Amino acid sequence: MKRPLPTALTLTIAFLGVALSVGPGYAQAPEAVPYAIPGVENRALIWVAAQMHILFAAFILGAPIFVVISEWIGMRKRDPRYDRLAKEVTKVTAILYSMTALTGGLFILFLVGLYPSLTAFMVSHFFPIFAVVYPLLFIAETLVLYLYWYTWDTLTGEKKGRHVAIGVLLNIVGLTTLAVINAPTSFMNTPPHPIETATLWESVYNYSWMPLNLHRTIGNITFGGFITGMIAAYMYMFSKTPEERAYYDWMGFVGNLIGVGASLLLPLAGYILAAEFFDYDASIGPYMMADQLSMYFEMQGALVGLIFMASNLYIWLSMKRITGIETLKLFGIPSIAIVKLGFAIILIGNAIWMTPHGFSATQATATEALELPSDWGFLALMPAKNTAAGLIVLVTIINYIIYNRAIRRGTIHWGKIDFMSQFVLIFLAFSAIWTMGLMGAVRSLVRKYFHVYILFPDYTPESYTPTLAHASILVTAMTLVFFGVVSFAIWLSLGAGKAKGS
Repeated sequence: MKRPLPTALTLTIAFLGVALSVGPGYAQAPEAVPYAIPGVENRALIWVAAQMHILFAAFILGAPIFVVISEWIGMRKRDPRYDRLAKEVTKVTAILYSMTALTGGLFILFLVGLYPSLTAFMVSHFFPIFAVVYPLLFIAETLVLYLYWYTWDTLTGEKKGRHVAIGVLLNIVGLTTLAVINAPTSFMNTPPHPIETATLWESVYNYSWMPLNLHRTIGNITFGGFITGMIAAYMYMFSKTPEERAYYDWMGFVGNLIGVGASLLLPLAGYILAAEFFDYDASIGPYMMADQLSMYFEMQGALVGLIFMASNLYIWLSMKRITGIETLKLFGIPSIAIVKLGFAIILIGNAIWMTPHGFSATQATATEALELPSDWGFLALMPAKNTAAGLIVLVTIINYIIYNRAIRRGTIHWGKIDFMSQFVLIFLAFSAIWTMGLMGAVRSLVRKYFHVYILFPDYTPESYTPTLAHASILVTAMTLVFFGVVSFAIWLSLGAGKAKGS
């Protein structure tokens, strides 16, 4: 557990050295020639490095938020389950923190080597952030994270409040780090105009900075919740005693509740971010929704629909192990019937959300394209899609209300849940990872043929919009690698392999 700390600090110092070496004056250097690896696209390498770093960073930034809340609830209620949940998730987080640093270092090396001119351009605009603010925040987050972890068994009893305070500090530093690094990220999508007279603060506080902060914060909490559910699912499968199965059943319930609860806010955050893109440049909207990126949103619709279907399936499987709810009704309708009806509504709502105006992915003429009949054309319009999305969210909320009432009125038998539910939790985590990778690609691709929209053109051979198939192959490969690393970290930190062999 002590090895990741020097790794993170070493890479942070290396980052500081890179930032200093490509300071403001480097932007004019004529020798900034990119490297090229035969047979491999530079964009594919930087895509993989950046996405893997974001995936690990999303978990280590999102997990501490509900970890601290869980620890605080456990302290107030004197319920050791919450403290155990918080400690086990933090243990996995501490191991994965080193992977965040390693993938971040790899991303920096690729960025400097493969895109030296872009690196110089970005550093020239954000030199104080890259050279001072971000490295110091990263070091501070590293120190506070390991302080939080290594004082867990020391700051107990009357000192527990101090430990919770360290956790709160960890989240403040983490969210500040997220907001700081989102500045150059959002700048690449919506740089201020005119850039020649823009101050550092104007470059930071650009059109999409605050919406991106909101979207990523909610997304990270969602991500952390589903990964917690995956941890619980693995450990439930490895458990040999009824007590262990009961605990990890409860832990999966909490992780899923957090993941689904936060995900209900993601559509609104996504709308806000997209609205800022539209307001910044109206041409981005059609490019996203009706042009080359439209099929990405078709896939997003399918994934989001599957996530909500799986979440409601978990509710259904959970209610089967609650006794005494046979007479529970809502609006005079048996609760079980409402949950079943919810599946049909989600399926229909997702079909509407995915319905395009035309069913051709090419630039076919109006006479060649396969389009909806005129009487059904309203299904392709945003009012119908917004209504469908709202119904999906509403059904999920109603089902969770029913679920919570069932828990309060009936008797829940922890550890007796249908075994299929554990695969549902794993599927939710996998789908969340895949969706994050896909929509991260969309956020980058809306820049069209620019590294920095309008300001810094992309003249490389990779300056094209990849097909959905091409992007899907890369996203799937990255998801599998991340999934494998996280699974190994769970096995390593929580002794799953030992439990299986016992």
